[in-house]
Amino acid sequence: MKSILPLVFLFISVGNYAQNIVVSGLTTDNQFQPIESVVVMAKNQENEVLGYSYSNEKGFYKIEFESGNMQSFLLEVSSLGYATIEREINIDDQTTYNINFKMEEKAEYLREVVVEAHQKIKVNADTTFIRVSQYTTKTEQTVEDVLKRLPGIEVLPDGSIKAHGKPIENLLVEGENILDKNYKILSKNLDARTLEEVQILDNYEENPIFKSLSNSEKVAINLKLKSDFKNIWFGNVSAGYGLENRYQSALTLGLLKKRIKLLEFSNINNTGNKASNLLQNENIVIDLSQMFQKIEKKPFSIFSIDEQEENVFNSRSIFNTSMLHSLGMSSKVNDKLAVRGSANFISDKTEQDYQAITQYNTGENNTTFSEISNYENKNKVGSTELELKYAPNAKNYIVNTATYNRNPHNTINGIMLGNIGVSQENDAFSETFYNHLEHTYLLTNNTALYNYLYVGYGVSQENAEISHPLLNDLLETENTEPFFQDVNNKFNYYGLQSTMLTKRNKWENQLKFHAHFENENASSRLFTETENNFDGYMNNLKIDNNFLSVSEALKFKLKQNNYVKGSLSLTQNWFNNDDFLLKNVSFTFRQKLKNIGVIKLNYNYKEDLPKAQMLLSDFALNSYQDFVSGTNEITKLKNSIFSFNYSLYNDVKGFSINSSLLHTIAHSGYAPNAYTNSNFIFNGLIPYAGGENTLANASLTNYFSKLKIATKWETDQSFIQSPFSVNESEVSNLKNYSGSYAFSASSYFKKWFNFSGGVSYRFSSSKVEGNLNSFETKKAFLDFNLKISEALKATVNNEYYILNNENYAFLNATINYEPKKSRWSGTLYFNNLLNEEEYLIQQINSFTSYEKRLKLMPAYVLFNIKYRF
Repeated sequence: MKSILPLVFLFISVGNYAQNIVVSGLTTDNQFQPIESVVVMAKNQENEVLGYSYSNEKGFYKIEFESGNMQSFLLEVSSLGYATIEREINIDDQTTYNINFKMEEKAEYLREVVVEAHQKIKVNADTTFIRVSQYTTKTEQTVEDVLKRLPGIEVLPDGSIKAHGKPIENLLVEGENILDKNYKILSKNLDARTLEEVQILDNYEENPIFKSLSNSEKVAINLKLKSDFKNIWFGNVSAGYGLENRYQSALTLGLLKKRIKLLEFSNINNTGNKASNLLQNENIVIDLSQMFQKIEKKPFSIFSIDEQEENVFNSRSIFNTSMLHSLGMSSKVNDKLAVRGSANFISDKTEQDYQAITQYNTGENNTTFSEISNYENKNKVGSTELELKYAPNAKNYIVNTATYNRNPHNTINGIMLGNIGVSQENDAFSETFYNHLEHTYLLTNNTALYNYLYVGYGVSQENAEISHPLLNDLLETENTEPFFQDVNNKFNYYGLQSTMLTKRNKWENQLKFHAHFENENASSRLFTETENNFDGYMNNLKIDNNFLSVSEALKFKLKQNNYVKGSLSLTQNWFNNDDFLLKNVSFTFRQKLKNIGVIKLNYNYKEDLPKAQMLLSDFALNSYQDFVSGTNEITKLKNSIFSFNYSLYNDVKGFSINSSLLHTIAHSGYAPNAYTNSNFIFNGLIPYAGGENTLANASLTNYFSKLKIATKWETDQSFIQSPFSVNESEVSNLKNYSGSYAFSASSYFKKWFNFSGGVSYRFSSSKVEGNLNSFETKKAFLDFNLKISEALKATVNNEYYILNNENYAFLNATINYEPKKSRWSGTLYFNNLLNEEEYLIQQINSFTSYEKRLKLMPAYVLFNIKYRF
């Protein structure tokens, strides 16, 4: 740390005594009305960016830069919908220039074809503009419903969103990031009627200094709302009640002004829509191959009744009572300071009844558990985030983000194993706090210094109670009494990253120093009221994990946005009393083929150390039927990762291809080491080198303009070969395979009728020592959107499943009455009209196969009234 700080302060103190030039002025249209968000760039004669600015709501801009030995400079002014202006300015004795621009409107051009405003899609530079009215059926209720029908955008089953094949960085509203990573709250609750346009922002970068020096590969989506919903309070309130005592109620409130944007969403329901599914659930870890990454660690858990919960059908299979309150705000305090904040409170109470068979495929002697179970989970989540952005001038950009999360939850599970009754309950609690301070400083026209100071804290507690007669027999207790298990995990860490980013002609260089200091405690104890602990079932782990790292990344830009990039990271890690030198190497090649697509090749060699949970040397209860432990041996985790990606997106024609291949080789690490008997399984780890997995996927989307039908073909393939040992046998290779194939079609008729339908097939298998276990799933669906009149519309959803020769059919429908000039509307929801009572879930994971029969929510009808304002 002492060796790094002088370098950081040396970077900050670097100065250039060349003359400073200040350029300011106004950007207006032909009517002399100010134009906001105009990009004004100052460039030298080699076309290198000297400085830039965006005009504010008054049309005012201001740029500062160093003149060096230049005799003149270029000013370039550009904005969507206006002709670009270039003007050469000669440098004389003055240092301040006032230059105004009057901009002319123009049509946008794409591949020499004029794109008029009335067309469906416009493409300008890195932004794709999609008019939503050209793709919707007017039956869409939320923003998510609209996004599902737009070209270039994909909504995954969990609600996360991809654009042009990449997970989106942010879902913006009128250019502002309001709910950040919890954007699913917005997409699943904001009224579809508010949308005017959706913009896909390729090469998205929020940091203005990074944007001028480096080409980002991130993507975001910006929602443009209709003018009726700007500068006024808007929203809706709804309430509904139906058979089987089903109910739902929701409130949306919004205010979108230039200086402030505010959105509030509230929802209460018992129709199966869990509120916690709307929150981000990523487990972010430190990845030294990434140059710019926020570092947030999450506490772990051991006792996992929660894993029994299934969300396959959500509204069909979960009996719930859920509540959501979410408030997001973004405000421009002045031209230099912006504030963003959010607060979320979520409460879910879920119940689920099922019958399950779990089989551990360990070779000749398989272990099988059969159970009848009822399950109840009470989960509460509170989170808040505050972000401050301060840009005092064109050379400084400061961001501070503070986040706090709190999550208490209680889970109860009652089980019948034949004639043996088992109960398990877990009271759990977790809490995290993170603070990220980022400062980007433009040292020269081609060099920036990025300093990132972070602090993190986390704690989790589990208090489990298990009543299981066979567990009493296993541990030879004198009485049949309940067992208790306490699990605690606590950590705190802080660190500093300092990165020098330099751009010279076609070369881009990133030099990073990173110091990280972390302390973690993890413990577990199994006990009863009469036995304080049991030998072999108690852990007390303390970890001091500190490291210093230096990373170098070099990027050479080829034509257009093509490039070759290589990086090397060396990390000296002090892990308790051991020293480790970790290496990370990566190489990337990107090539865009004209009118053919983009090819990207990547190789990454990574070394890491095991996480705390892998180092618990004694056993701890993971559930009533299995134990987990780690290892005393600390082994480097060494992996090689090869990836290939090919993509082609032509949103104007509605055509896209996206394919990827990922192959991972484990050079060293750990292999599962299991011991089983007729009642329990003990899972451990042993050091072992070996294991490979290959993931591949491909999709082809095509819009047939004459038919007004879009089709999509897609496939996903997974081949996993992993080592494992069971019952002290030699290490064997476990081979898992999963493959899926799907075809779907959707219509875009400008008539009273539209449809979407498709078929899919999935096959999964697990093979160990010649024993094969497999299952297959077939699905067909056909949905209809019907416009009965201007005010009356209906949707019908049909699904049919075949699972290992068992058939299931589902029919849902909605009828929506919405008079054109009325603020009131009414909707009838019909759920599970064929009244299927159960559904079969099948899973294969590692050497475990799992079958579960879920009880489904019975058929019901719900009537909902909505008032928009």
